[in-house]
Amino acid sequence: MPYVPKDIKQYTLMINYLIVFLGGGLGSLCRFLLSTYVTKSVNSFFPMGTLTVNLIGSFIIGFCYELFERYIVPSEVRILLTTGFLGGFTTFSTFALENTNLLRDGEYRYFLINLLTSNAAGVLFAFAGIMFIRIIFKFVMR
Repeated sequence: MPYVPKDIKQYTLMINYLIVFLGGGLGSLCRFLLSTYVTKSVNSFFPMGTLTVNLIGSFIIGFCYELFERYIVPSEVRILLTTGFLGGFTTFSTFALENTNLLRDGEYRYFLINLLTSNAAGVLFAFAGIMFIRIIFKFVMR
């Protein structure tokens, strides 16, 4: 017999776990596909695949944040997109390991470029996502 939770809070929590699990899996798959594609296309010692994924993820989180501020979006959708999908899609642990490897290999120039670009551009891309939504709403919601 399937497990049936006794109260709505427990049921909601279980649904949220499932949503994060599914979103995270999809985000991880997208990260793998995009990062692999970019890495093979660029063919560089620099971790361009991870940088690309993190910048796109930064843009999407800014985009979602501003969109969620303007519309009532169900918490399940917010959780699916931010904690689930973007949690699986962006790659801070990979970023940390790749930077550690660059240092280990004596690639100090690439280390500094990756560290500074990922952080500064990540913030700029999140801001760009917010501004993108604001511009769209400025013209669409006249």
